[in-house]
Amino acid sequence: MFRTDLKGLLAYSTISHLGLMTMLLGFGTPMAAVAAVFHIINHATFKAALFMSAGIVDHEAGTRDIRRLGGLMVLMPITGTLALLASASMAGVPLLNGFLSKEMMLEEAAHTSYLGLDFAFPVLATLAAVFSVAYSARFAIGTFLGPARHDYPHHPHDPPAGMWLPVAILVVPVIAIGLFPGPVAGPLVARTAAAVIGRPLPDYHLALWHGITPALVMSLIAFAGGAALVIAFRRADGMRARLPRLDAKAMFEVVTGALVVASRRGLAALHDGALTRYMGVTVATLVAVGGYGFWSATHGAGTRPLLPVTAPALAAFLALVVASGAVLLFHGERLTALILTGVVGVVVALAFLQFSAPDLALTQISVDVVTTILMLLALNLLPKATPREDSRAVRWRDGAIAGLAGLGVAGLAYAVMTRTGVSISDYYLAQSKPGGGGTNVVNVILVDFRGYDTFAEIIVLGIAALSIYALLDPALKGAAVRRIKAMLPREEARDAHPLLLVVATRVLLPLSLMVGAYIFLRGHNQPGGGFVAGLVVAIAFIMQYIASGYSWAAERMKVDSQSMIGAGVAIAGLTGIAAFAFGRPFLTSAFGYLNWPVVGTFEVASAIAFDLGVFLTVVGVMVLSLAQLSRIAGRIDPAPEGKDAMDVPLERTAPGAAGREV
Repeated sequence: MFRTDLKGLLAYSTISHLGLMTMLLGFGTPMAAVAAVFHIINHATFKAALFMSAGIVDHEAGTRDIRRLGGLMVLMPITGTLALLASASMAGVPLLNGFLSKEMMLEEAAHTSYLGLDFAFPVLATLAAVFSVAYSARFAIGTFLGPARHDYPHHPHDPPAGMWLPVAILVVPVIAIGLFPGPVAGPLVARTAAAVIGRPLPDYHLALWHGITPALVMSLIAFAGGAALVIAFRRADGMRARLPRLDAKAMFEVVTGALVVASRRGLAALHDGALTRYMGVTVATLVAVGGYGFWSATHGAGTRPLLPVTAPALAAFLALVVASGAVLLFHGERLTALILTGVVGVVVALAFLQFSAPDLALTQISVDVVTTILMLLALNLLPKATPREDSRAVRWRDGAIAGLAGLGVAGLAYAVMTRTGVSISDYYLAQSKPGGGGTNVVNVILVDFRGYDTFAEIIVLGIAALSIYALLDPALKGAAVRRIKAMLPREEARDAHPLLLVVATRVLLPLSLMVGAYIFLRGHNQPGGGFVAGLVVAIAFIMQYIASGYSWAAERMKVDSQSMIGAGVAIAGLTGIAAFAFGRPFLTSAFGYLNWPVVGTFEVASAIAFDLGVFLTVVGVMVLSLAQLSRIAGRIDPAPEGKDAMDVPLERTAPGAAGREV
């Protein structure tokens, strides 16, 4: 209300009305949502007209300072009339659209309680309406009413029709909705409110008169209060001028500075570079939240019967417990801990087989092998043993957190698996063959039913691999290599490329590629698919880097991994786009049967092209990431220069006559 710039006054009034609309939506009732939608429509008409009127005044009078204006109605009758109508609508004067939505707002506020206080929202809404009347009247009176002045920066007059006609177009619905709200705005309000509410609309009626209601009384109070504020404005403005002015910018900077200092102290206390602390805080928080949810809710035992415990299952469980305990016991010896972790992965894969999930078992084994190779390459850049830095108390604390987390996960798994309920798996089982053309439900879900998820996942995989490549690339140069060398006590390897390993990996490479192709082609109907096949082929390739060295393998790789990732994502995406050509949604698959004279009848599914994209992406991602680690390891501890291990001549030597040719 105390703004002197016309557009500033209107901008602050917009904030006020947005607050009213937010309040209505916050009531959470269907009728309040209808009122909010109606006021949004009305506010758009009169406020746009007012902003354009302010622009016309600025253009014609040469200023937007309300202290230098007044009396423009005589000099600009068309603009003044339009602006006065829009101002009256903003104030909620009857026969205009702002009056109707303001009445609906006041009516909803009158029947809404907050914290048991029935008067809270009615008082706040009435107070907001008082200020709405006051700043609307100040805009109209201070700009257009009163005697004309003789000291305007420019000589004002009505602009050409091209400038005031848009304002007139906006004022037309201000009047039309005010007089005939149902026919003019009813359909638009109904459609918009239905979209906001999401369910059938309440019974309401847009009308000019609803009788003597609490909203009408509140509106009359608002007009009286607004008039009183306008009358007392000069005195209030003088008092405000004598008060010390608060510098909002300085206040903002002080608050922001305090928050920055507090956040830095918090970060220094929490983010001290210790991964164990991060993990401990995260897991402890999850345990606390889960425990609160468990103890604060009612729960009962599940009704699904448990499976009998067989001897193989018991043996596998004991092996899992022993291996997990051994990892905890020997975690300081990194290579031993890695081997024991592999044992845990094998036992988990056997558990999948026990419960008739060969796809998951195959994936688990493949991922476990890739992870082991990754960790072996990483261990090449780390000391052999982990230094023990934590005290006994810290270890007991971490053990308690881990134990509680394990109990929580076990309890959650038990609660879920012992309860019966409607599952979407029945739909997948029933529609896998007729809908996706495959009997391997897991693969059909990945490449058909949940193709969007898989497509997004391979994109994320590609981005992650490229990020790894970019982050590790500096470690191949200069100072980074020297720092890593200085950190690691290296031992000379007697044989950088063991002949047995070199021969085995090269002999097994074509066999691995054939197995990968077999797993890929059978994946739609049998355990397998592009993801597992990609892991198998990637393992075969990366073993060449490990056995024969990065340089040897890189020279013989005819396709770079980045191109393979791009091709995989592109093929998967084009497979989805191809569905548009047949009038189908993105990634809709199709299948059919071909009958060849020699081969016979076999199925062809478009999902195999999508699976090919998954296969190429996985191969590219794994080879790019692991080969980069292999390359770094080669730079840290380069092999002696010379011929390849396969090219070393084998000399026949007699026993006891080493080095002497027989």
